[in-house]
Amino acid sequence: MRKSKKFAVILLVSLMIFGTGTLVIGTSVILWGGENDKARVSEVLDWADQKIDQLTQTKQVNTQKINELTNEIQNLKNQLTDKDNQIASKQQELNAKINELQNKQNEVNQKNNDISALNSQINQLNNSINQLNTTINELKTERDQYKSQVEVLNAQKAQLTTSKNEADEKLDKARQDMKELRDQADRLYSKYQ
Repeated sequence: MRKSKKFAVILLVSLMIFGTGTLVIGTSVILWGGENDKARVSEVLDWADQKIDQLTQTKQVNTQKINELTNEIQNLKNQLTDKDNQIASKQQELNAKINELQNKQNEVNQKNNDISALNSQINQLNNSINQLNTTINELKTERDQYKSQVEVLNAQKAQLTTSKNEADEKLDKARQDMKELRDQADRLYSKYQ
């Protein structure tokens, strides 16, 4: 009989910790235990306190991880912005080189006597354009990599946020259930004084 009472009390607190217990069941089990089970109820309350502490620690760890991921995402976004600025700068250089090339080609049409010298300049400008195009492609590849990292980290952050919210709800419910259980235990204790 005493083992059954102890099991019922532990089951009650377990159900309340995980959000499936009710105050009516809690009252019935505590009153059923009688004066002899006060120590056992206290022991179960201590155990429930430990579970709440564990949930609190889990919440703190998840919050810290979310903060770290948020900082990392911001750093990657900053790097992504830098890459975009570099691409824009290189694109401006490319446009300037293309304009310069067009001007030189117009000069070739106007100055047949200086075709060799102008063709040499054109070749140099074409090389610069190719180098700039290569650089732009490399920067675009790096930018895509940063975007992928940001997407992955955003997904991780969303998962951790969901876990944190669930843990917060369980913690709030457990605290409320513990308060109700303590109130019942206090009334039971007062009843048998």
